[in-house]
Amino acid sequence: MMEARIALCKCKEGGNIYGVRFEKMGDGWKYTWAFPVKEAAAKREHYDQTKIVGQIVPESGYPGCPYCRTKDFVICNCGKLNCHNGNDTHFTCNWCGLSGTLGAYDGSGFGSGGDL
Repeated sequence: MMEARIALCKCKEGGNIYGVRFEKMGDGWKYTWAFPVKEAAAKREHYDQTKIVGQIVPESGYPGCPYCRTKDFVICNCGKLNCHNGNDTHFTCNWCGLSGTLGAYDGSGFGSGGDL
């Protein structure tokens, strides 16, 4: 049986929350789908408690953010996913406000836990 998890991401345009579906693939994960989600549904489904460790790669058909359509996201040091257009190396997290220069993801893991 395939293992799949949903992590929360916040759109850079408007701060809307959406779910990103990850499927287990060997030692890593591929992200396959994204969909709008309301805060109450995210809490009820425990999407705010997801933890994913390992390298991540997009599936060729990944549709991107349901709001701004970007297919890229940034994993902040706070562990949350954020939309990113890929053109700017400076980043400010839509969840915690942390800002800085982007670096490479090392596979150490991320989660979407905490307050929505």
